[in-house]
Amino acid sequence: RRGKGAAEASTAPECTDSGPTNEALELGVHGTKMAHLVQRIRDTPEGERILVFVQFPDLMKQVADVLEAAKIKSLKLKGSVHQQTGALDEFQKDVLRKGDARVLLLLSRDESASGANLTSANHAIFVHPLLTTTQYEYVASETQAIGRIRRYGQTKLVKVWRFIVRDSIDAEIIK
Repeated sequence: RRGKGAAEASTAPECTDSGPTNEALELGVHGTKMAHLVQRIRDTPEGERILVFVQFPDLMKQVADVLEAAKIKSLKLKGSVHQQTGALDEFQKDVLRKGDARVLLLLSRDESASGANLTSANHAIFVHPLLTTTQYEYVASETQAIGRIRRYGQTKLVKVWRFIVRDSIDAEIIK
């Protein structure tokens, strides 16, 4: 049952689609995972907002560069408290107009946004598995990240996407 304060979470099954479009593959100089990220964002229905979680600042820059090259407007939660508040306010606008950013890039373990209510978004994308020292810490970090959009006030179905490359360190971390 969906309604005020209720949301279902779903995890995407293993990707079996035909993959990214030719346009997304042109961005493949950044890797197949980035091409799939661009395609996932483009496939998200218009008017729905997306949180993209990364763990490392250098990867956040790479993702931001890829999105810019793909002409996908995004906001980064970084900088001073004033800058972060401005980015959050812009992302949380009641009405999403054409050309507005609907993607917010977050460092997954950044404490500055840990209490932020981001229920205007209903998609969470983890670009890579979180690198932690224990399984407990992994689950806690991911649960907190998802909890930024899956909380009271969320009226849309919440979708969680995890980008994991088969037969890679990603798969090892998940085990």
